[in-house]
Amino acid sequence: MKTSLLKLLIAPLLIFSCSNNADTETLENEQQRSEHKQAQKSSEEEPNVENTYYEEHLYIYYLESTLAKQYQLKEEYLLKIEEGEEDLIEKLEQLQKEIKENEKTLEFVQIRPVMPKLPPPPVPCPKKTTSCRIPLTNYDFILFNKDIEKVAVKLTTDKGEVISESGELFAAENFEGFPATQINKKGFQGNLILSITKYDPYLEKNISYEVNAYIE
Repeated sequence: MKTSLLKLLIAPLLIFSCSNNADTETLENEQQRSEHKQAQKSSEEEPNVENTYYEEHLYIYYLESTLAKQYQLKEEYLLKIEEGEEDLIEKLEQLQKEIKENEKTLEFVQIRPVMPKLPPPPVPCPKKTTSCRIPLTNYDFILFNKDIEKVAVKLTTDKGEVISESGELFAAENFEGFPATQINKKGFQGNLILSITKYDPYLEKNISYEVNAYIE
């Protein structure tokens, strides 16, 4: 009788204890999942090699695309001049000056020392192709050279409608504190134009350029 009474008294305590343990384990598991999700979110919100373009890579892409168009235009001018359109000679001379300047700038930017572990550059256009677009679907940040202090980044549609503008720089922890800015795509999908303006202390001038892009 005493044994049965003792079992009746102990049983609720065991059930309560097991219930507490189960609740504690559930709470701990939920907390771990929450921390894991937060860590993933934090990682996604920071510039890394998968979601970031290095601005000088974009500038090289722009220069190469511009030179491809200029080389094509030069061939057209030469052909028309041979056919007797001598009024294009002056335009050809100006174009050749612009080509020479762009070639010089491209060579300078390509050999300039940069930091290690940069994001990969965008895939260049096939030779003589002038209508390529870089993907922005999975890209949310632009990383700049360490000496860049002021920038302006703008997204516009092909019709000129402004999607967003930004210029606030912050130190990118994954890239040794180099300055970066976030691209605000505002849920846009389709073809667009990425415009970048910066002051380059090496070249001692403001540089503004555009590259064609798309978001799927």
